[in-house]
Amino acid sequence: MASEIEKGTKYIPEMAQTEIDDLNKSIKTASLKVIEDNIERMKKAWKNRPQAMEYFDEISNLFGKRQEEIKQQKTAGKKVVGYSCIFAPIEMILAADAIPVRVGSGWYDTAKLGDRIMPVEICPVIRSTVGAKMVSLSPFLELSDAIVMPLTCDGRTKLSEILADYKPIWHMNPPRVKDDPHTLGMWKQEIMVIKEKIEKLTGNKITRKNLKEAIEKMQQATKAFRRLQDLRKGNPVINGRDAMLVNQTSLWDDVERWTQKVNELCDELEKRVEQKEHSTYPDTPRVMLTGTPMIWPDSWKVPNLIEESNPQGLVVVDEQCSGDRILYDPVGVDEWTMSDMLDAISERYLMACTCPCFTSEHGNEDRINWIIDRIKEYKVDGVIYYVVRGCILYAMEYQRIKRVLDKMNIPVYYLDTEYTREDVGQMKTRVEAFLEMLEARMDI
Repeated sequence: MASEIEKGTKYIPEMAQTEIDDLNKSIKTASLKVIEDNIERMKKAWKNRPQAMEYFDEISNLFGKRQEEIKQQKTAGKKVVGYSCIFAPIEMILAADAIPVRVGSGWYDTAKLGDRIMPVEICPVIRSTVGAKMVSLSPFLELSDAIVMPLTCDGRTKLSEILADYKPIWHMNPPRVKDDPHTLGMWKQEIMVIKEKIEKLTGNKITRKNLKEAIEKMQQATKAFRRLQDLRKGNPVINGRDAMLVNQTSLWDDVERWTQKVNELCDELEKRVEQKEHSTYPDTPRVMLTGTPMIWPDSWKVPNLIEESNPQGLVVVDEQCSGDRILYDPVGVDEWTMSDMLDAISERYLMACTCPCFTSEHGNEDRINWIIDRIKEYKVDGVIYYVVRGCILYAMEYQRIKRVLDKMNIPVYYLDTEYTREDVGQMKTRVEAFLEMLEARMDI
């Protein structure tokens, strides 16, 4: 709550309800159009798109089926736990029979609203999330009973203050140096605090049995995710932005159903491998994306540009917390005791993470190694390093990543942008020039 001399919220100015309703309606209408347009572009680019993709098209509507399901489950008594990034222990939320949903905003229009109270130098993902709250746009943010907010950067720290006027905020403090002997113990304490808060909110005790079931459920999701990723390592049987959509829907979908649908998609794709039925030409330049998270739907402008460019590129892998990093690492349990499971969760959410918020004696070398390994596994021809202006941590790590990639003879392009559709033409020129260079290298 605000201090004694403050009235109302701490940051967000009072707005007339009519203005909120009008903005909500207009931005929602624009967003639905962007979603529809993105889906149509993906269908147009891939004429024989697998039937199994229809499910993910449907669940990608942020204002559609999944929103209604969660509303009904809340009415039946379930709690919804929102989270702002992948440090939040999903297994804990599932073990307490609550619904996990990620609440970071991918709407460009709401970033402009956030500009009313935040400097434009602040990361637009943060400004957009604030703007979404100002007009109650985000279904998952609105439905959340509490929000897990790992403080990975200054923007998220202040975002937590702003959202605290509306929702209970559960802070988490990831250590910035994760390989010091004492840091894993500190992080486990953070996990234990969240466990207690989840239990108190839901009224459900996290027991050995239900935690084991939740871990196994997420392990199955990881298994399905990796099955899909393996299919992206060879000749293309799925376009990159389609795979990105599949992976990103895991952030708000029912995890068991998502796992089943991914396996159905993989069944279809594996037949196409046998039949050598490709989604695009096998000699298409293979691109890795890394950097700032690309959040559905507006941030699809970059994968759209890459895969509709002339020459065309193919996104085969990414190193983003909105993409391939979501499910890459399972919680590895040696013995199914409560203590061992909690240790395994703590380790998975800290040690496996390659977020640029980390440093060490050797810098954020885990991220470097992750990128190097994926470049080799997916036979990457070039890397697009995507940064939205204001995303300082990713911007600062660029030069080190570039030096490593230069030594590997892997071209990298720094693609900086804003949360806007207005620079698409300029970005198209830049992306095409990069892909032309990749294509020329392949010809040689």
